[in-house]
Amino acid sequence: MKETGKSLHDSLLGTSKSQRGKCQACGTSPMELYELDFRRSSKVMKCPRCGMLHVYKKDIIGKWRLLKAQKTDFS
Repeated sequence: MKETGKSLHDSLLGTSKSQRGKCQACGTSPMELYELDFRRSSKVMKCPRCGMLHVYKKDIIGKWRLLKAQKTDFS
């Protein structure tokens, strides 16, 4: 697909779930969007390599800040 075709495709269908940022455990980039909460202005990103969850919250300026990183516990 040409560059103009890619940008048109992204504008119509949206971009992929991949987001910028690095995992705190393994350093993998990009991470996948796992959950987005508009009411609390928070998002959870998941590392596709190690499965670690990263919780981000918007600060007063409007930038995403990392609150905590935790390993998933699906027992």
